[in-house]
Amino acid sequence: MAAKTVTSTMACDIKSIIDYQRYPIAEFESHILREIISSAKSELKGNGIAFLPGFLLPWVIRQTILEAEEALPDAFCKTIDHTVYLEECQDPLLENDHARNILCRSSKCCVTRDQIKTNSSLIQLYMSPEMTEFVRVLLDRDVLYRTADPLGDLNVHVYRENDQLDWHFDRGQFAVTFLLQAPEGGGRFQYIPLTRSDGNENYDLVKQVLLASKAGQDLSALGVKEADLQPGTLVIICGHNSMHRVTPIEGKKSRITAVLSYEKKPNIHLNEYTRMKFCGRLK
Repeated sequence: MAAKTVTSTMACDIKSIIDYQRYPIAEFESHILREIISSAKSELKGNGIAFLPGFLLPWVIRQTILEAEEALPDAFCKTIDHTVYLEECQDPLLENDHARNILCRSSKCCVTRDQIKTNSSLIQLYMSPEMTEFVRVLLDRDVLYRTADPLGDLNVHVYRENDQLDWHFDRGQFAVTFLLQAPEGGGRFQYIPLTRSDGNENYDLVKQVLLASKAGQDLSALGVKEADLQPGTLVIICGHNSMHRVTPIEGKKSRITAVLSYEKKPNIHLNEYTRMKFCGRLK
C-alpha cells in the first residue's frame, strides 16, 4: 500500500479529533510525520513499545470518558486468575513455582463499541482509513485491517478501585491503545522490553518478576520500566514478547483506556469462547 497525502476533506475530519499539527497522520510527505514514524519505529524495534503523547484532543478525551461512564452499567465486569501467558489452568507436569504456573489476577469492565454512541469521535477515528494507514506504517506491515467483529473491534476498558491488569504477554503480536483517564493512585503501566524471543522464553526472568511483584519488591533491578502516561497518549506495544501490566487502581477515580483492534487479514471475528470471556455475550 503506497503512502498518499489525503484530500483536505479527510484531513479536516481527523483534525477535529487529534492534534493534527503535532501528528499530521494523513500527510506522509510531511517531514514532521516522517520524523514521528522514524522515531516510533525505532522505539518499537528497540523496546517493543512506542508512546505518542497528546495524540487525542482534550474535548475528545472528555467526551469518550462520559460515554464510557454512561455505558458502564451495561459493561461486562469480570475478575480472572491467569498465568502470564493468559492461560487459566496450571500445567500439572511443571513445578508450582514455574513461570508457566504462577497465577496472576486481573479485573476490569469492558465497554464494547455497540454500547458507545454511534457518533462518538473515538469511533470516527477508529473507522477512518487515515488512522488504519498510520498504524500500518508504524508497524511496518504490508496490509492492515480493522477487526471485523462488532464486539472485539473497539473497546473501552474501565479499571475501578482495586482493579488491575496483571502481568501478561499478549496473544496478538501488537496492541493499539489510548489512555483516556489516569486514576488518583496506582494504575501504573510497567513493562519489560522484549522479555522473550522466539528462541528464548526467558523463564528465569519471568519467574523472578512475578515472585518479586507478589512480594512487593522493587522491580527496577530486573529491567522493569514504568511509563508516565498522560491522558491522550497513543500507545503501540508489541506485547507478544514484552511482558507488561497495570498495577492496582487506588482511589475512586477509574483508569480508562480505549483499545483499537487490527488484523493482518480482513473479516476476522472472535470465536464464541473469546466473546464470552471478554464481553460476556455472543452478540
